[in-house]
Amino acid sequence: MRKVNARVIKSTSVSKSGTSTAIKDDSSSFGDLIYPLYGPNDLIEMSKESTVLPQCIDAYKQNIAGFGFGLRYKQDDTNVEETAEMKAEWDQVKDILQFFNFDKPFKDVWAEAIVHREQTGNGYIEIIRDGTGMPVEAENMEPQHVRVSKLGDYVEVSVMRNGREFKRKKRFRRYQQEIDGKKVWFKAFGDPRTMSWKTGQYGEGIHPEEEANEILHLKIGSGAYGEPRWISHSPHMSGSRKAEILNLNYFDQGRHVPMAVLVKNGLLTDESVKQLEEYASNLNGVDHAHKWLVLEVEGLDEGITEDEKTKVDIEMKSLADILQGDALFQTYDDNSRMKQQSAFRLPDIFVGRSRDFNRATADKAREITEEQVFQPERESLDFILNNVLLEPYNLQHVEVYFQGPDISDSEDKAKLLTVYNAIGGVSPNDVRDDVGKILGKTVENFEDEAANLPLTLRQQQTGGTFPIALQKEASPSTEIVNVLKDLRDVLEGMGHGTN
Repeated sequence: MRKVNARVIKSTSVSKSGTSTAIKDDSSSFGDLIYPLYGPNDLIEMSKESTVLPQCIDAYKQNIAGFGFGLRYKQDDTNVEETAEMKAEWDQVKDILQFFNFDKPFKDVWAEAIVHREQTGNGYIEIIRDGTGMPVEAENMEPQHVRVSKLGDYVEVSVMRNGREFKRKKRFRRYQQEIDGKKVWFKAFGDPRTMSWKTGQYGEGIHPEEEANEILHLKIGSGAYGEPRWISHSPHMSGSRKAEILNLNYFDQGRHVPMAVLVKNGLLTDESVKQLEEYASNLNGVDHAHKWLVLEVEGLDEGITEDEKTKVDIEMKSLADILQGDALFQTYDDNSRMKQQSAFRLPDIFVGRSRDFNRATADKAREITEEQVFQPERESLDFILNNVLLEPYNLQHVEVYFQGPDISDSEDKAKLLTVYNAIGGVSPNDVRDDVGKILGKTVENFEDEAANLPLTLRQQQTGGTFPIALQKEASPSTEIVNVLKDLRDVLEGMGHGTN
């Protein structure tokens, strides 16, 4: 009988990869450093030479970071009573933002980073930590001096979200700044390893004074370097620039001869020929515009004696029809401007061209641009601010946000207040914020609980009486209605005043 051997083969345990398996393209590198596809200096120069890019970039800067920062509780503060712990955290965050940079407001640090990001696709903010490891200072870095390295190996990092700690594996880049041959290394913000700013190498036992600071990298795109949103428009931007130079050269080197003198049956004297040659060689620039050309001629010999000359015929012929009447390539330049604006998705009113706008179209343009462009940008930076930069503080109650403009229509608001008041849906405290905006100061709500109830509901509960704190000589209903009507009139007046 033949023997049969049986073996039990155990399968290898299967586990999901705990890291990203996507490949990052770091091919455009020399050694460990990656060089950008587009030179930062060239991008900055091109953005400055454009006739519309500076306005677009300034609009982004002003409308994203220009309104400053605000603080708010993560919980709805209308339903949660403020505790001592919440108040202490509020004061802590307020101090952090106030002293994050001693030379300029914290919002200006972000505003400058936004300018760099829109010019080159990259904005770099140096983050400095104190002795306890908390980020306490921020400084802007010029993007033309910074180079980015390839991604390093995976390291385990701890991330705090909503009071919970998460473990993740992440790869980090290093950054090198070089100015006049001097090189300084930085590590990416959040990299838990210790690195030397002199060598760019990680290691233990590095002296505290040699530890590298961190860089918070704001970029457009997902590559090692960001790319400006207008990069695809660079060909016609260069063409528009050359058209401007061509028009400028017309004033510096252009010929300004508005008239020609035609002579028949005559000859120029030798002296006139010489003067004409000198005149033609020097005739350029605005200083020589509209000067007269004088020709001295002699009639041709016709008769037997030398005194008999042919009659000279002199004709003055205008050359105005062949002169450049206005700037060349105007249509090309206008199309280039509109294409550049489309890259930023900005209407004309944001770049100083408001001739075709009225109040209605201007308000609608502001509303759509705020909703589609600026608000999403602020929300993206809000996430970086709270979940990246301030993450080490493990804030439980307070969050920071970029403030935006008030684009509400005062006339529409006044109409809604009238409707809500008619159906009993407005309480005195509901309109306190609007009253404060009109008066230009902070107006606290009434402490009486009755001020949080609509007038009609309060009258039903109290049988028509109203708290003494809110009573006047007039009846309660008449007084509140008059207040709301006055508020409506003021809001409508403000709305019409902006036409």
